[in-house]
Amino acid sequence: MNRTSTNERDKMAAPSPPQLPNDPDLEVKVKKALERVSENIHISANEPSLAVYRLQEHVRRALPPTVSRRQHVTSLHSQLQGACYDVEYALSAVRTMSDAGEKFTSLQELLKSAIFHRQQLKYEQTRRPK
Repeated sequence: MNRTSTNERDKMAAPSPPQLPNDPDLEVKVKKALERVSENIHISANEPSLAVYRLQEHVRRALPPTVSRRQHVTSLHSQLQGACYDVEYALSAVRTMSDAGEKFTSLQELLKSAIFHRQQLKYEQTRRPK
C-alpha cells in the first residue's frame, strides 16, 4: 500500500480556488454590480406594495371624474327615454290621423250633400208665390 501524506490527500480531495489578482478596479466594479443586484432584489421584494399604492393613487384620481360622468350619462339616458316616449306618442297620433282620412272624406261628402240640399231649399222657397 502506498501511503500518501495528509497534505497530498487534502490536495486531491478538494481543489483550492484559484488565487485572483488583487485588482482595486475589479473590486470596485464587483461591489457596484453587487449593489445593483441587491437594489434590484429590494425593489422586486417591495414591488407588490408599490403596485398597490400606485393602484390606490390611480383610483383616487380617476374615480371622482368617472362617477361624475356616470351620473351625467344616467341623466342623459333618462332624458333620451323621455324624448323617445314623446316621439312614439307623436307617431301614434300621426298614424291615428292618417287612419281618420276616410272619415274626413265621408264628412266632406256629407257637407257637399248638405250644401246642395240647402241650395235646393232656397230655390224652392224663392219659386213659391207669396
